[in-house]
Amino acid sequence: MTKQRANAINALLVVRVASFLEPYLESLSDHSIETDGNTIEVLGQEDSTPTSLFILIQLKINEEFKQVFIPKIFLPPTLRHQGIGKRLIKVVYDAATQSGYELFIALMTESFYARMIRRGALPCEQPDMVQIVSSTRLD
Repeated sequence: MTKQRANAINALLVVRVASFLEPYLESLSDHSIETDGNTIEVLGQEDSTPTSLFILIQLKINEEFKQVFIPKIFLPPTLRHQGIGKRLIKVVYDAATQSGYELFIALMTESFYARMIRRGALPCEQPDMVQIVSSTRLD
């Protein structure tokens, strides 16, 4: 895998995720997008207290196997129940598949895992992980 291809998938994911989240991030006290190697994180802060800092989404890219993983996704209460999480997963899925990568959600709670299976995500050998596929309902 060339470094150029790795940079391309990272850049595409950052642009797509940032573009999608921009209107929602404006409602937060602070936010940033950080990249470190093959990890991308969108950080948010609800108010000026240090305890309100959270990771909205974390993406990990496995270049060797052309896979993108979402090990963390969290919406603060002010952003919940608007379909943002599902649409964000769809944005990541579209960018990943455009680059020839597969998308997996890992380290899931039992309830989130069950909801994603009901939406058509594929179960994986690892018990707390699903694969997002074209038939997964994310709208």
